[in-house]
Amino acid sequence: MRIAITFFVALVFNSLLQGSPIPFSPIVRSYSVSDYDAGVQNWSIVQDERGMMYFGNNSGLLEFDGNTWKLYELPTKGIVRAVYIGKNGKIYVGSYEEFGYFIRTPYNTLEYYSLKNDVKDFVFHNDEIWNIVCVQGEIVFQSFGSLFFYNGSSVEGIRLKELPLNLFQVGDTFYSQRINGGLCVFSDRTLKELVPRRMFEDSDVLAGLPYGDAVLMLTRNKGGFLYQNGAVEKWQTECDDIFRKHTINRAVMTKDSCYILGTISSGIYALDKQGRLLWKVNTDNKLQNNTVLKLYCDEDNNIWTALDEGIAYIHNNSLIYYYEPPFRKIGMVYDILVKEDEAYIASNQGLYWLKDGKTELVPGLEEQTWFIDEWGKQIFCGHNKGTFLISGLKSKLISDAKGGMCMEKIELKEQTFLLEGTYALLNLYTEDTSGIYNFTRPLRGFSHMVRHIEVDHQGNIWAKHLRNGLYRFRIDPDMKRVGDIRKYNNLGNVKGGSFTLFKINGRVVFSNGEAFYTYEDMTDSIVPYAAMNEQLMELKAIKAVSPASGNNYWFVGDRMVYLVKCEVNTFEVENRIPYSLFNGLTVEERGSVSYDKKNNSSYLCLNNAIARIETDSSSLYKSNVRRSLWISGMQAVAEVSGEQKSLIVQPDIKIEPEFNTVSFTLCYPVYNNYTYNVRYQLAGYSDQWISGGRNLHKKYTRLPYGRYIFRAEVYDSNGVLASTELPFEILCPWYLSYWAIASYVLVGLCLLALLQYIVYRSVKKKKDYVIEQQRIAHQAELELQEKKIIELEKEQLEADLRFKSKELSGVVMTNIAHQEFLNSLKEEIQQQKLSGQYTRRNLDKLLALVNNNIVSDEENWTMFQANFDRIHENFFRNLKQQYSDLTSGDLRFCALLRLNMPTKEIAKLLNISTRGVDAARYRLRKKFNLLPEDSLTDFLINFK
Repeated sequence: MRIAITFFVALVFNSLLQGSPIPFSPIVRSYSVSDYDAGVQNWSIVQDERGMMYFGNNSGLLEFDGNTWKLYELPTKGIVRAVYIGKNGKIYVGSYEEFGYFIRTPYNTLEYYSLKNDVKDFVFHNDEIWNIVCVQGEIVFQSFGSLFFYNGSSVEGIRLKELPLNLFQVGDTFYSQRINGGLCVFSDRTLKELVPRRMFEDSDVLAGLPYGDAVLMLTRNKGGFLYQNGAVEKWQTECDDIFRKHTINRAVMTKDSCYILGTISSGIYALDKQGRLLWKVNTDNKLQNNTVLKLYCDEDNNIWTALDEGIAYIHNNSLIYYYEPPFRKIGMVYDILVKEDEAYIASNQGLYWLKDGKTELVPGLEEQTWFIDEWGKQIFCGHNKGTFLISGLKSKLISDAKGGMCMEKIELKEQTFLLEGTYALLNLYTEDTSGIYNFTRPLRGFSHMVRHIEVDHQGNIWAKHLRNGLYRFRIDPDMKRVGDIRKYNNLGNVKGGSFTLFKINGRVVFSNGEAFYTYEDMTDSIVPYAAMNEQLMELKAIKAVSPASGNNYWFVGDRMVYLVKCEVNTFEVENRIPYSLFNGLTVEERGSVSYDKKNNSSYLCLNNAIARIETDSSSLYKSNVRRSLWISGMQAVAEVSGEQKSLIVQPDIKIEPEFNTVSFTLCYPVYNNYTYNVRYQLAGYSDQWISGGRNLHKKYTRLPYGRYIFRAEVYDSNGVLASTELPFEILCPWYLSYWAIASYVLVGLCLLALLQYIVYRSVKKKKDYVIEQQRIAHQAELELQEKKIIELEKEQLEADLRFKSKELSGVVMTNIAHQEFLNSLKEEIQQQKLSGQYTRRNLDKLLALVNNNIVSDEENWTMFQANFDRIHENFFRNLKQQYSDLTSGDLRFCALLRLNMPTKEIAKLLNISTRGVDAARYRLRKKFNLLPEDSLTDFLINFK
């Protein structure tokens, strides 16, 4: 029953594809050498139970998880022709005179084990393994001349006399055709002929596929044959002529019973059981190369293709198909109209007509074409030149108002009409009794560029200006003039610009790029649309909105198209279609979606292409496989040294403390979901989930030691699709361990004691220093005082000496004066004696007394000189030593000059005239060699 339902749904879907005049094909995603960084050619494809894809490549075995490619080379560096995954998870590969298997290591890498050397008593001769199958529990490696059997422990090689072309399985039966021979059944390690070669028109059978109770045998150049109960009959298809011309090389059946045939030079063809062409893919529509070397249908019912150049992934199990004209660029598509056997495409390069697989430009409409739509029995085209009625390649101008940009059917209580917005006017079209719309007139009172028109339930007509704001107006009852015009330059905080105008369930809605608004007739104002703003915030920057089936609407954004289910104040995103799905066929700001009610299909306008979107997902194959998310790699880096280390992904893994920068590589092998995102959490570090977009690699730098749980989730609008977690621990560094802390405490105590001792010594040293400084200061003060005392004593002594010198000088002077007096007295007495006034005796006695008291000049000078030398530090001795030619008279004169005595006094003391003093001065100046300007007195005073 399930098979019948699937077959019926597939027929319905296929009939939709066949009924379209546009040759849509599945979306193809191509992978080139620059993507997987290996050899150009690819030969084999398999998928493991986790969903990982493996490809036999010229450079080795390629592994792909949807995000990352890895290449594993063989020891021989040979080409991997065949790949097979056993039930035990081993990945068997075959190459030229080399075969074996890869197994996964604890580090999530593959390690190769060769089986060639285990073959006993066998001589290899040009044995290149082209196919690997499991027959009756044994892995069979097939070359064109030999078979090798591996039972899990030993390998046996058999050289065949009759060479097998290939080895394929249908159900539980294995078939192979001999080279230039008939079709055989392979069993018990032998080939038994089943059908002679002539039954297949002498063509090689390359593949066999289930076909109900029969087997569909596909040949190299003769197409397909149905084999059942020994009978063979031709399988008639729409592509038999193509298959005779372009060799069939590979074939696979999808899970919804479609047959995919790959050719040597013409790409890939998809046929249903009746042999009708569903779609084809080749270099004209995104296939890199037309030579198909292998086909594989994955668990999601999509097709992988190994090509002579690169790899292709065909979205067979998808509601989205696309069309891109192979030989011409049709420009930016603005609108599409699809009828039973023809279609029209309006683009910035003109209006195109599609029929019978041909795309032609309608003559005269080569410029900007804004819309194409059907009203009643007429097809209207809004063009840069005006508005035209279209029929095939013929066009008729019905309005010469330049730039027909939009047309909307207005249904009011009184009447129904078409209203067209142009570069400057509003055109009115009214319907006659036969249902034909005719251009009536342009409406007066309004002259603006109108890009879109909607009407609300109150009969207000809303018009979106191409560049600047919105307008609301009404049409007068006589249908000749526009009245009650109101312009809205602002929406919320946004002033001017091109706002978005659309209608949801009869309600007019606006968007300014930041929020949604709606018209509130009770207050006659535009107010925020709270429900839509709360539920569709991610869609606030949409460019256009158009209806789909039922309550569904298409919201067209800059990077994605959203299918939204719109109930009363309830909005839910049903589907997301990113433009990245179309490999650069972007739409920019003029993206739009046209809905085809007849076929319940929507058409997305792209750049140089069109996408067809089915809204009924019941036609898709529902896979029971739920893909899991896991951590495929874990790496730690030491920040200081830069050393990297790969870690085994296992719970509670312990990481050395210096490797505290940890990165995780995740694997989520899903190839047909372009809307999922990934988020991460590191419990123990932060409880916050961090969005990673579609990046399956997460890195945490400089984590402190402790226990963590790394969590990752893959999610989309429907919720969490898969999740994984891994607890791990970054060990405590040795310098923070318990014994290290105890050591730190002990060392700290020792340091504290040492510090205390150092402080004590320092304080003591400072005290001793202060005391010493005080002692030194005291000693210095004592010495200073002693010095001051000595200086004072010296000054006192000098003063005393000066006083004594003066006193001595005075005494000498007194003595000299006294001596003079006595001498004069003596002379006087002698005179008196001679005169006879006194007795002789009395006078003799008086003279004797005076003589006894008179000191001779020589004695006086000797005494003066002795005292003068003591006072003036051996003045005479020093003077005599330096100036030996000085006489005693000179010395006396020098002493009196040192005493700074006046010239007159010196003359009296020396008993000479003042002129004699001046002569003595002159004589001394000569002896002392004094200059005229030098003072003799200063010289003697300062002499030492």
